Amino acid sequence: MAATNIILGYGETLTHPYELKRGSGDKKYPYFISEQRQWLGSQLYGIIRAQAEQPAVLKPRGESVAKFTLHPAFLAKSHHPNDLLNATGLRCVGSRSATVVPRKVTSVRQKAGEELFTATLYVAGTDRSFERLSEMLQSSRTAQTHQKAFCRFELMQRFTAHDKNLTGAVAANLPLLEVVLHASAEDSDIVKAFEVYAESLGGVVETSRALVVSGLTFIPVRVPAAAAVELAAFHFVRAVRVMPSLRIGGREMRGSSVMVPSLPTMPAIDPSLKVAVFDGGIGHSDLSPWVKETILPGAEVTSAAYLNHGNAVTSSVLFGPIDEAANEFARPYANVHHYRCISPALQAPSGVPDADLYDVLKHIDNVLKNEKPDFLNLSIGPYMPMDDDEVHPWTALIDSHLASGETLATVAVGNDGDKVWPDSRVQPPSDMVNALAVGACDITDAAWSRATYSSHGPGRSPGMVKPDGVGFGGSDAEPFVFYNALAGQYAYTTGTSFSSPATLRTAIGVKVSLNSPLSLLAVRALMSHHASRPKHMLMSHVGHGRFPQSVEEVLTCDDNEVRVIYQGTLQAGQNLRALIPFPTLPLKGKVTLRATLCFASHTDPEHAVNYTRAGLTVVLRPKKTKKDTMTFFSSSKMYTSELEARTDDQKWETTLKHEHRFNVDTLDDPIFDITYGAREDGQSVDNKSLPPLPYAMIVTVSAEDTPGVYNNIRQRYQTLQPVEIRQEVRIKTATGRP
Repeated sequence: MAATNIILGYGETLTHPYELKRGSGDKKYPYFISEQRQWLGSQLYGIIRAQAEQPAVLKPRGESVAKFTLHPAFLAKSHHPNDLLNATGLRCVGSRSATVVPRKVTSVRQKAGEELFTATLYVAGTDRSFERLSEMLQSSRTAQTHQKAFCRFELMQRFTAHDKNLTGAVAANLPLLEVVLHASAEDSDIVKAFEVYAESLGGVVETSRALVVSGLTFIPVRVPAAAAVELAAFHFVRAVRVMPSLRIGGREMRGSSVMVPSLPTMPAIDPSLKVAVFDGGIGHSDLSPWVKETILPGAEVTSAAYLNHGNAVTSSVLFGPIDEAANEFARPYANVHHYRCISPALQAPSGVPDADLYDVLKHIDNVLKNEKPDFLNLSIGPYMPMDDDEVHPWTALIDSHLASGETLATVAVGNDGDKVWPDSRVQPPSDMVNALAVGACDITDAAWSRATYSSHGPGRSPGMVKPDGVGFGGSDAEPFVFYNALAGQYAYTTGTSFSSPATLRTAIGVKVSLNSPLSLLAVRALMSHHASRPKHMLMSHVGHGRFPQSVEEVLTCDDNEVRVIYQGTLQAGQNLRALIPFPTLPLKGKVTLRATLCFASHTDPEHAVNYTRAGLTVVLRPKKTKKDTMTFFSSSKMYTSELEARTDDQKWETTLKHEHRFNVDTLDDPIFDITYGAREDGQSVDNKSLPPLPYAMIVTVSAEDTPGVYNNIRQRYQTLQPVEIRQEVRIKTATGRP
């Protein structure tokens, strides 16, 4: 019988803190202060003059908001102009990504006249504060540090109503709009001032349904269509957009004539795990050995379509895509708590449909806050493509619950991939940085492609790789088969609504199969590490590739390779040195090093361009005894060309993955140096005040035509041990036999 090589754990025993000196020369500035006094001076004058002419009703606290765009060379947190703003009484209330053609460039890699990625800051303050900024710009007595800060700006502009009005052509005379305010929970006076202003335009502001996430407040507003632009004139409005409708994914369903075997009689392998599904409901007790249904407020009334969708999603978590030729169901890995949270009759307090499901989101928020599930699937959400500059409340709120890394979530990306861009783009909340966004592939065999209906990326930066990967979602040639307990039969369907929970099932299976301690961050890292993408496929379409379809794919190694799990925490500002296991036997071919590094991050949704607070800088030292280093996770190496041009700094991504082939003589006990840096509101923070950051890293070292690598590594590194497989789980060998 062939031996089964099980993935090795305890990679963290090969790590230790290491003082790393990182030097950098003086920053080259594109402009002299004399140039900026003329260039920015005229722009500031225009801002101040326009603000002085505006009525007080638009300016709560007597404050206005303007747009300041940074030169592309100064996006790093250390270059944030916060000290300059503080000196004038101004403050940064938000930011977004932008592109700009700078008047001058600072790098030989940049071409004059080229459009470059940068950030626009939303800056708030009184008229006097903006005047003080203008005075400091023109004064030769201004401190040199502040003069340098002025030289980091490319533009200073008004933040106009037309900039914020994203409603487009609104057909309804009294549309339901979503207004985003720069206002935190402490800024109730700004919200009240907006309510008074909106009512003066004939609007109805539903403040009781408002959602507050970090520094943003999301409010439903009903206002005459012609007044949308006027509504946006309120200075602390960030965006005004039409409220999208509900997305309940999945496509046509039809029954199968294949006889269904009896349901399993055994309980779930690990009933202690908490798995949550938020969807359209179950409506029966046939799956009660493994499924509990809770009907959330507002979802009491339902329909066949909603129940069919909820049953299909739940079946996918329990049994995965079903093989009709099998004579038995797969045993569920874990029980499922299904929260029926949507209903065709869902009504807002005013009696109109709760189009964007604010109430539903509040119920989901409450469940996540109190129940803290281990695993979570969402195949519902707002029916709209994600936006680079504006983080949707579904994304912002749910992402905040996942920031601890203690819940692994899968989210369906949507089924509009065959539409024209941008309608084909992934849909909220699949643009979260702390979740796996799952698209769909068309068939289960090796010749798979992205299903044409599967919505695609790219995502925003950070969060560029969306979808994170794809799972089998079905096609006309090979539909997705699920057990429809409502009808007691198999049924055929297609959609990312089902590839997402089926992918979650594999992730649950990985966790359940082990007795060894395995964090959910490590499970997420393993899923991404084992996702495989043919080189001809765009990363923006399939992410890292097709996720593993079985537990065996994740937990076993070939004889010419070794795969190691590292788990631990990183201290802010401290470097962690991680030794990469390397064989001592003669290597006959090139060596491939593949690494995936995952962490979870708290977020700042008001700063879309600086959305994640945590970031990792990783350097590879190919030979332990040499000082030579190379960047391993650079954008040019990790991303296909259509993504590389859209990102500035990949270190703020919560999943870093890359593989590289080396000649044998270029590696000798290689090491990674990993440094954790942080920011808040895009600015530097005191590392001493930050808690440790949990991380998980998976490293695979494989050598061409060299059997015995696995055993050689085990003998050389005694602290690395195969993860312990649960007794009830049988791992198949490469021959397919247990």
